Amino acid sequence: LLFSICFGQGLRIFDDLQNLIISVSESVKPTVVHIEVVKKQNTQRYETLGSGLIISKDGYILTNEHVVDNYVSVTVTLESKLEYAAEVIGTDKLTDLALIKIEVPEGENLKVAELGNSDSVKVGEWVISVGNPYGFDRTVSFGIISGKGRVLNLPDNAPLLNDFIQTDAAIDPGSSGGPLVNLHGQVVGINSIGVGRMQGFTIPINIAIDVKNKLLANGTIERGYLGIVTQPLNRSFARFYNKPDLEGIIVADVFPGYAADEAGIEPGDIILSYDGEHVAAENDDDLNKFTLTVAQSNVNEKKLVEIYRDGKIISLEVEIGQKPKVKADEYETDFDFTVEEITDRMFYRYMLETKDGVYVKYVEIGSSADKGGLMAGDIITKVGDKRINTLDDFKQTMKAIDNPDFIMLRVLRGKTYAFALLDFTEKENSSTKEHMD
Repeated sequence: LLFSICFGQGLRIFDDLQNLIISVSESVKPTVVHIEVVKKQNTQRYETLGSGLIISKDGYILTNEHVVDNYVSVTVTLESKLEYAAEVIGTDKLTDLALIKIEVPEGENLKVAELGNSDSVKVGEWVISVGNPYGFDRTVSFGIISGKGRVLNLPDNAPLLNDFIQTDAAIDPGSSGGPLVNLHGQVVGINSIGVGRMQGFTIPINIAIDVKNKLLANGTIERGYLGIVTQPLNRSFARFYNKPDLEGIIVADVFPGYAADEAGIEPGDIILSYDGEHVAAENDDDLNKFTLTVAQSNVNEKKLVEIYRDGKIISLEVEIGQKPKVKADEYETDFDFTVEEITDRMFYRYMLETKDGVYVKYVEIGSSADKGGLMAGDIITKVGDKRINTLDDFKQTMKAIDNPDFIMLRVLRGKTYAFALLDFTEKENSSTKEHMD
C-alpha cells in the first residue's frame, strides 16, 4: 500500500512537471522567430538560418551577431508562417548580439517574450531552449544550467565579453538567437553556440538588455579600455615575487598611446585593485571578470588603479579610454577586389608594419587586379599620387576614378613596398579584337 501511495505521488509530481514544461513551451514558442539570412563572402552568396526573440510589440527582435554578420538580406518568419523583411538596427560583435526589426502590419498582434533576471540563475536550475535547429521550427529541448561565468570565443576567434551561461539543453546550428527560458516562462539568456555534445552556451539576458538599450539609444556601443594585455598571477608567480599570498593580475604588455600608457602603467606591474575593488586571477578564465569591469566603465571617467611594482604599492589615476572597434569596415571596389580598414586588433594580430592605408582582403582570380600583381594581405598606401591613410580616404579616391585605363597602386607587402598596376586597356583591346574577327 505504501509503495502504491509513493508511486502514485511520484507519478503526479512527474505529470505536474511535464505539464509545466508543456505550458512554458507553448507560451514561449510564439515569441520565437525563424531567421533566414542571405550573406555575401567575397563574390559568393549563400544562405544561413538562425533564430530570434520578439521583445516588443513594434517588431524589435534580439538575435546573434554571427547570425546576421555579412548579411545582404534578412527575412523573419513568425509562428503564423508570415514572412517579413527585417532591418538590422545594430550589432555588437563583442557580445555576439544583434537587434533587428520588422515592420508590423496593422492587425498583427505580436507575442512578446517575458524577460527574466540572469543574475538570479543558479547552477542546476531547469531550463528550456527554443530555436530552429537545422531549420526545424520552434524546437524545444529541456535541460539544466550546467555552469555560469564561462569564457568562450566564436569560431573566428573574435574576443567576447560574455560570462556565458552553460547548459545541456541542446543548442544546435539554427538555434542561435533563440531563448533559454526558466520554468517560470522567463527568458534568462539568448542562445549563442553549441560546442560538442550537450554543451550549449547562452548570453545572459541582462547583458542582452543592456546592449539592446544602448543600440536603441545611440546605434553604437562605447566601452571602456585600458590598452593592456593581461595574464593571471598564479601561485608560481606569487612565489617568484617572494609573496606567496600575493593576488592580482599581471600587466604583460601596454599599448602605446592608450589610457594605461598615459597613466604610467608599465609591463610587469601587478594590478591589485581597480576603482577600489580587489582584483585577482589565478587562471585565464578569471581574467574575464576584470575585462568586463573595465569595459563597463564610462569612457573619459577617471579610475584609481592600485599596482604592485618593485616591492612597492603605487596608486595611479587612469582616464578610461574607448575600446577600439573589433570588426573592421569593408569596401568592395568596382575593380574586383575588397579592402578593409586596419583596426588595432588587425594591426597586432597580423603583425602589420603600419596602421596607415587599407588592408586588401580579397582579389578575384583572373581580374585586372590579380593580373596587375595585387595580393590579399597587401596594404594599399597610395592610389596614383593620392596618399591613403584611412578607409574613407580610399573610398573617396576610388569613387573619383571614372573609366580608367590604368590604376597604379603603391602597396606595402610585408616589410617592403611594391607597385600593382591595374591595366584595363588589355580588356578593351581583347574586346576590340574579338569584334574585328
